[in-house]
Amino acid sequence: MVTTSQSFPEKKDKHFRLFKYIVFTSLMLIFAGSIVFSFLNTRWARTMQLKKNEDYALLLIANLNHQVYVQFIIPVALKFGKIQLSNKEQFNHMDKVVRSTLHSFKVDMVNIYDLKNTTVYSFEEKLIGRKNFGGSGYQNAVAGRTTSKQVQRGNWLEIILGIP
Repeated sequence: MVTTSQSFPEKKDKHFRLFKYIVFTSLMLIFAGSIVFSFLNTRWARTMQLKKNEDYALLLIANLNHQVYVQFIIPVALKFGKIQLSNKEQFNHMDKVVRSTLHSFKVDMVNIYDLKNTTVYSFEEKLIGRKNFGGSGYQNAVAGRTTSKQVQRGNWLEIILGIP
C-alpha cells in the first residue's frame, strides 16, 4: 500500500508539469503575437498619418496658389505688365501675400521655382537665385506628380518603436 501512495503523487506531478509547459508556451505565443500586432499597428498609423499630412499639404498649397493668383499675379500683371520678382516692390508684395496666407499655419519653408529650376522666392533670402535647387521634388512637380516626405528624428530604438 505504501508503494501505491508514492506512485500516485508522481502521476499528479507529471500532469502539473505538462500543464505548466502548455501555459508557458501559450503565454509566450500570445506575447509574441501582441508584439507583432503592435509593430503592424504602428506602421499602419504612420501610413495613415502620412496620407493625412499629404492631403493637408495639398489643400494648403491649393489655397496658397489661389491667394497668390488673386492677390499677386493679377494686380502685378495689371500694374507692371509682367512679373519680375527681382523688382523689390513686387518681391515685397509677393512676400506679404505668402506670409499672410500662411501666418496661422505651421509652415517652415516655402520655395517657389521658375521653369528653369531657379529659386525665385523663399522664406530664406540666401536661397533666392540658386539654380537646380529643387531636386527630385521639382522634377516631379514639372511631371505633374506630387511628392512628400515625412521626417522622424530620434535614435534607432525610438524610430523602430514609433516614438518621434
